[in-house]
Amino acid sequence: MNTPRTVNAAAETLKEIVEELTVTQKEIAVATGIPTAHLSGLKSGTRRFTPEHDLRLGRYFGQSEGFWLRLQTRADLRRAKAKSPNLKKQVKPLKTESLAMA
Repeated sequence: MNTPRTVNAAAETLKEIVEELTVTQKEIAVATGIPTAHLSGLKSGTRRFTPEHDLRLGRYFGQSEGFWLRLQTRADLRRAKAKSPNLKKQVKPLKTESLAMA
């Protein structure tokens, strides 16, 4: 089954920031300690943002901790929803009276 390609907000945001600033990918790599190949993968959406990437890029660009991970999580959730369009039919919520008995 082919799933529609979803936009990775983290990758798109990184790509836009790099394009808008007068800084090269290599300069970002040197300043953050993230290898250039990893930055390329992050920008293209083929590599996932990790907590380490989040801390390093957040520090470099002046963003709050968790900024990049929140964007990555949103992309992951969109991808999961696209892969499982029938999830609501397949998984029935636990009834609240069952919770009261626990």
